[in-house]
Amino acid sequence: MRAFQRLCSHVLRFKKDKEHVLVLLCGIVLTCAVALLYLVQPLLLSSLDFKVYDTLLKSRSGRLPSGKIVIVDIDEKSLQEYGQWPWPRYRLAQLFDKLRDMGALSVGVDILFAEPDRTSLAYIQKNILTDFKYRIGLAGIPMHYTDNDAMLAEVLKKGPFVLGYQFLFGESSAKTCVLHPVNVLIRKDESVPDSLSGLFKASSVDCLYKPLAVAAPASGFFNIRPDPDGIIRRVPLMLEYNEKFYAHLSLAVLLSALRPEQVVLTVSTSGTEHIAIDGTEIPLDQKGLFLIPFHGPSGTYRHISAAGILNGTTESREIEGRIVLVGAAAPGLMDIRATPVDPIMTGVEIQANIIDGIVQGNFLVRPKAAALYEFSGIVLFGLLSTVLFARCRALVNLALFVFCTSLAVAVSVLLFRNGLYVSPVCPILAYASNFSVLSLLHFWREERRLKEKTRQQLTTQEAMLETIANITETRDPETGGHIRRTQSYVKALAEHIRYKPAFAGSIDDAYIEHLCMSAPLHDLGKVGVPDAILLKPGRLTTDEFEEIKKHTHYGKRIIDAAQKKLGDTSFLRFAGEMAFSHHEHWDGSGYPVGLKGEDIPLAGRIMAIADVYDALISIRPYKEGLSHEKAVDTILAARGRQFDPELIDAFREIHDAFKAIAEQISDTNMNVSFRSRGANSTRVS
Repeated sequence: MRAFQRLCSHVLRFKKDKEHVLVLLCGIVLTCAVALLYLVQPLLLSSLDFKVYDTLLKSRSGRLPSGKIVIVDIDEKSLQEYGQWPWPRYRLAQLFDKLRDMGALSVGVDILFAEPDRTSLAYIQKNILTDFKYRIGLAGIPMHYTDNDAMLAEVLKKGPFVLGYQFLFGESSAKTCVLHPVNVLIRKDESVPDSLSGLFKASSVDCLYKPLAVAAPASGFFNIRPDPDGIIRRVPLMLEYNEKFYAHLSLAVLLSALRPEQVVLTVSTSGTEHIAIDGTEIPLDQKGLFLIPFHGPSGTYRHISAAGILNGTTESREIEGRIVLVGAAAPGLMDIRATPVDPIMTGVEIQANIIDGIVQGNFLVRPKAAALYEFSGIVLFGLLSTVLFARCRALVNLALFVFCTSLAVAVSVLLFRNGLYVSPVCPILAYASNFSVLSLLHFWREERRLKEKTRQQLTTQEAMLETIANITETRDPETGGHIRRTQSYVKALAEHIRYKPAFAGSIDDAYIEHLCMSAPLHDLGKVGVPDAILLKPGRLTTDEFEEIKKHTHYGKRIIDAAQKKLGDTSFLRFAGEMAFSHHEHWDGSGYPVGLKGEDIPLAGRIMAIADVYDALISIRPYKEGLSHEKAVDTILAARGRQFDPELIDAFREIHDAFKAIAEQISDTNMNVSFRSRGANSTRVS
């Protein structure tokens, strides 16, 4: 006995260990899949990572601006007062001249001057002469007033102005442009090739108008590279072109203001590291991209209308000692970009955020080892979740999932507030995928177990019902084949009427299943009838027949007692209805209580037809069995008296199915032996 118990214990332990191995294997496969996704970086995953970064940035972007940057807008008010855009460049010269006089530390111009000013008097004179052969006289007008570009160039020479231009990629050009390269000292390890700078290399440039480029003391490119989702999050602070280095407009403006002695670019084998300006190290990624530390949405920085500068209503203290950025802000003129903190932000405001981030030292850095940290997080979270899921219960796993997810987010937020970005997306994805898929696997496994358990319970239930029915058969040998045939008749009739209008709302799959399950119990009450009456070979007396009619009460009483212990299960309810009412008649002349019409439960009405049909066709020692046709005619004749008219109409349509069942489950096949006795046959008419 002990050996058998040990064997069972080993079998159960092996089965449990086998399930644990399956969970572990699935968890490892899922973890490897997430790790592979991390290495491939599909668009969906990178987009999710961007959204997390944007959320973290918004939670950090409430830092106050330094107050050292002012934006001068060519806005709607300026256009109303000084005319439509583009303005003649002499007016821009006036604007720039006033900014210099007001003490601007540096002035960045976020406007591209690629061509000469067509509003210059000399330019107009030339065009009129070419087109109409007519010379406009400019006598008496000082020469410097006839060329707007010359006027602007004179102002630019005095500084401190930084113009902007655009680099191009993918198209080579032999253009000769006047640019302002930055004198950069490159610091490299010995293992880094001399040709490697780690920066993006431009192939061409959209040049500034040469007289202005020559006059300007500095210039910078205003290329801004959006991420794949179209959002501006980073910017190249330096680019390489024709083996020289050029600064972004924002960096060029800052260099113009600070006038550092040296700019140092540090490069390693993995790419750029940082730019150092007078000891301040500006962190970059491998390609020289700078994560923009946005301080807030549009309007975060002080905006001054250009009209206020031109008409003298703006006080000098608003400009003095500050970095000034000039840009177009009027509707239709704005260079609008989408950013994490604002879907509509002008390019000049982005420049302001870049400069202010460097000025305040408010840097965002993605550590060089961030990929290693994130990959390690995937492996750790994936394997941890797998082991925990194999060992812990569902509620514990849910709590651990919430805890680990919260921990990953909290660590990421804490690091971000200190300027470091390490994404929690993939480690959480590893844990979440394991949790969800392994939970699904566990649910599927438990569902299979439940189905198997339910199947076993149903099998046990059916066996118990058959055993109970066999008890009835033992008391009354005539009942054995009758029980099985009536069960099949009931099923056939119920399936046929389920779509009839009169029964469509009452019968479904569950109803039919429970009806068939309970059908063998319809004569259960016969066990309470005395043997002297139940097995009497002769004709029953009136008193004896009254006694045998009590089997309906006995059957219901037995089933009701079972229901009190098992609850109101459907099959027992149907069993009780059939046991009590299958001898009731539609016209109220049946027994035990004389129910009439639809007061008789549907289960009892269905069983009544099945019971009478089988009684009519069955051969008994005390009677000959009727033919199928005569039995059908007899039952049809009782329509509306003994039987439900709707059910009789349905029986008429499928009585051949009854015949087939009777032939398949005959008393001869059941090997039933009968005792001779007189007949009190079932009443039909």
